[in-house]
Amino acid sequence: GGGGAAECRLCLQEELDLDDSDGSTADDGRLAYPCNCSAPVHVGCLKRWHRAQAAQTLEERRSLDELVARASICEVCGARLVVTGKRSRPLAGTAICRAHGGFGKVALRRVPTLSRANRNFSEFSASEGQELEVIEQDESGEFFRVRATGAQRYREEGAAAVAEGWIRHIYLEWPTDAQPLAAAALPAPRRPPAYAAGAEAASAVAR
Repeated sequence: GGGGAAECRLCLQEELDLDDSDGSTADDGRLAYPCNCSAPVHVGCLKRWHRAQAAQTLEERRSLDELVARASICEVCGARLVVTGKRSRPLAGTAICRAHGGFGKVALRRVPTLSRANRNFSEFSASEGQELEVIEQDESGEFFRVRATGAQRYREEGAAAVAEGWIRHIYLEWPTDAQPLAAAALPAPRRPPAYAAGAEAASAVAR
C-alpha cells in the first residue's frame, strides 16, 4: 500500500477478505511475522499455503513426514513458522558435529524431514569436530537448525562462508553442562520411513 502499511507477502494485500463459508475466523485476517522474513503473512493465507502443500504431497506421493516438515518451515528463510506463542530456545547455543564415519561430513537439510529425497538436502554440510551455532529445534525434537561457518560442499570441492540447515540430533554433541538436559529432553532417534518399513517387513518374516 502507498501509505506504508504492511501487506501480506502471499496475497499482497493489507487486509484479507474473510469468507465464513470456508471456515475462516477473525484471526485469519491477522498479519503475523512467523519466521525471520521481514514481510508479514496473513494467518489465513498461511493456512491456504498449508493446504496447497498437502495437495502437492498427495499428488507427488511424498511422505507424511515430509509434508509435516515442509508445512512447518518458511521456504524463503528456512526458519520454523511460529504463528502463536514464542519461538522456543534450543538446549544450548552451540554443539559439536559428530559425523559417525562416512565422509566425515553430515549433509545439511533444507527441511527437517527423515525423507532422503535429494530435494530435501542443501549442497552444504557440517564437518566432523566442527562447532556449530544452534538456532532452533523442530517440533518433533529430532532436528535442529544450525549455522556452520566455512561449510564444506557435501559432494564437491569448495565451501561457503556461512550455511544454515537442519541436522538430526544424533549428529550433535552438546556442551557438558547441557548434556543432562539433552539426555532427558531429546526423543529417541526415529527411523527414516524406508528403513522403518523394511524393519517391519523383516520382523513379520521372522515371526
